[in-house]
Amino acid sequence: MAPGKKLSDPARKKLAGTRKKSVDNNVVSITPDLVRDVPVMPEWLSPGAREVWAADIERIAATGATAVDSSAVALYCETMAVFVASVRAQEPVNAAFRSELRKQAELLGIAGAKSRLARIAAREPAKTSPFSVRAR
Repeated sequence: MAPGKKLSDPARKKLAGTRKKSVDNNVVSITPDLVRDVPVMPEWLSPGAREVWAADIERIAATGATAVDSSAVALYCETMAVFVASVRAQEPVNAAFRSELRKQAELLGIAGAKSRLARIAAREPAKTSPFSVRAR
């Protein structure tokens, strides 16, 4: 015998207009806490990394980073601080170092194609094309 249909969340049923009091009254909806936690700055960060943290934490938190991502954010900030210091000292930067910095920024969602897609999706809806055949 095949397993039955999975139960749907009562909140979704209510939005869809398919909620029934006789079936869904005793079902409790489990929803995650809506309180957003942000990455916590560790005390061991260098002064340069603290500057990077202060400059970038808003962008990083806007991508959905939480306290679990604190160590990844700290690693990114330390790497960026070393990069900034070497650029200010006019020292050549290793290509592998630049590549690693880019990877870390992509993992945090602040660089790369995925970050651009998120920005495009957040904008207003597309306007009608001036090349469309039919008038709308």
